[in-house]
Amino acid sequence: MSDKQQFFRLRQLILPQFPLWVLAFGLGVLTVASVLGLLMVAGWFVSMAGVASVLATAGLAYASAALWIRSFAVLRTLARYSDLMVSHHAVFALLRDLRVRFFARLASLPSRQRHIDRANSAETMHRLVGDIDTLNEFTLRLLAPCVVSVFAVLGFGMCVFMLMPSGSLWVLLPIIVAVLLSISIMMWGKSLANAQSTLGEQRKTTLLIALPALVQLILWDKWTDKTAELATLDMKYDAITNKSHALKRKSALMVQVLIACAVVVLLALVQLLFIANTPTPFTTDTLNDNLGVNPATVLALTFGLFGLTEIIMAMTGEPLALGRSLLAKQRLNALVPDVGGSDLQAFTWDGSPLTLTLDNVAVKMPHAIQATPPMTASVKSDRVLLITGVSGAGKSTLLNTLAGEIAVDSGKIRLNGTPYETLDFGRSLGYLGQWVDIFDSSLADNLRLGKPSATDDELFTVLDQVNLLAWVKAQPKGLATPLGEYGMAVSGGQARRIALARLLLADKAILLLDEPFAGLDKDTCQKVWHSLTQKQTRGEIGLLIISTHQITDEMKGSQVLNVG
Repeated sequence: MSDKQQFFRLRQLILPQFPLWVLAFGLGVLTVASVLGLLMVAGWFVSMAGVASVLATAGLAYASAALWIRSFAVLRTLARYSDLMVSHHAVFALLRDLRVRFFARLASLPSRQRHIDRANSAETMHRLVGDIDTLNEFTLRLLAPCVVSVFAVLGFGMCVFMLMPSGSLWVLLPIIVAVLLSISIMMWGKSLANAQSTLGEQRKTTLLIALPALVQLILWDKWTDKTAELATLDMKYDAITNKSHALKRKSALMVQVLIACAVVVLLALVQLLFIANTPTPFTTDTLNDNLGVNPATVLALTFGLFGLTEIIMAMTGEPLALGRSLLAKQRLNALVPDVGGSDLQAFTWDGSPLTLTLDNVAVKMPHAIQATPPMTASVKSDRVLLITGVSGAGKSTLLNTLAGEIAVDSGKIRLNGTPYETLDFGRSLGYLGQWVDIFDSSLADNLRLGKPSATDDELFTVLDQVNLLAWVKAQPKGLATPLGEYGMAVSGGQARRIALARLLLADKAILLLDEPFAGLDKDTCQKVWHSLTQKQTRGEIGLLIISTHQITDEMKGSQVLNVG
């Protein structure tokens, strides 16, 4: 993907919340300025307190020095906590904007483009969320430390220049080298981030391929080889991680050495300055007015240099941040391409009869060893199609294929004579997979994802169709009942029926259901079956395709496709 074709660039992490980031960076600069000011005033005060004790005088302006120290300390605390608050607010706003933007973009793509070269929609969502969350490293661990460090160096440089105009460049040179070194470390970390990401994907892929074939690998005495392969990948991954830690330690050491060099240069220049120009000695009268180059101001500058050490080291606190951010950007651009259009044909359904034809169709999950046997069938919208077969035969795989999540391995699928893969069904296709998405919100909010304009009466109607009406009326909050993250507040069977009710809110040309009756009691099973068949009879559902392990008396008379 060329730069001109990129849908997203890293600079867009700042622009939407630009005022917030400016405020956050400004507070960060104020924080380090307060830290440096506190250190330098403390260094000056320690020296001057010693001089005052030698002179046996109480003439030192203790109150003024204490006021400066206390002011810098209070300002540091206020700026630090304000920086944390604003930065977190900016990050949350950033993550919100990114998720809305990328999820909206993904949803706008034709269904088949959303799942190309991916196992399923869950993996797509996992990758999307993971990469978006990684991008906050660019602002927090890369951009913010760089901005703060540059301003800290500039501020300290101004102090050195005002006290030592002729030799300030020599003092600042090691500091500038330390900053440039930190930037080069971040650039160097890109290769380690690439290697770490590649190995991470290999580990994940190898494990996902191995686990479903665990029994076969053991029977064929290949499991030891697979564990050895995983162990090798783990060792390589750990080696990359150790390299990143070593890079962080070495960069910190080099920054400390360079700052130490700056201290040595500062002291050497001060020595030459004192030899060339005898410093004004401290007396009781000049105790508070001797503001030139003297031991007290030199100690203040030395303390300031020590303070710069931690500030500059923060730039390489996470040396792989730039590399991980760039990789996340590339993966997001690949995952959600900025395509100008689609060659798929939008499918609209007016309630007319539908015929789905399978011509020697074989399907398999990505990385599976073999595909299903070829299947030939003609499915009409006047009856339910039941997909049966033993566990592992390929029932769910066929539904995934019809849902557009994986491609056909061989053969042809047509809908009313049109190649199935050329159609974009949009919301007219509904799919209830083995795993359902229930969000940490109310029951009504979860249901209205299927139809945002649905009234409460419509929600009660579909809940009745899945035999949940009595349950929801028994809840104190009714439709406002919270379901918890991933539906943890309800049982697995209730979560699946809520997901099914969500699909039933709107008409569907094709409705694919994977084991919708699993775990249901007899009465609930009959209720759900009756609701589905009635909706198909009324023309609210076109093709109704259900994967099931068992066929009850009510299901007899349906079309049956045996897989395997």
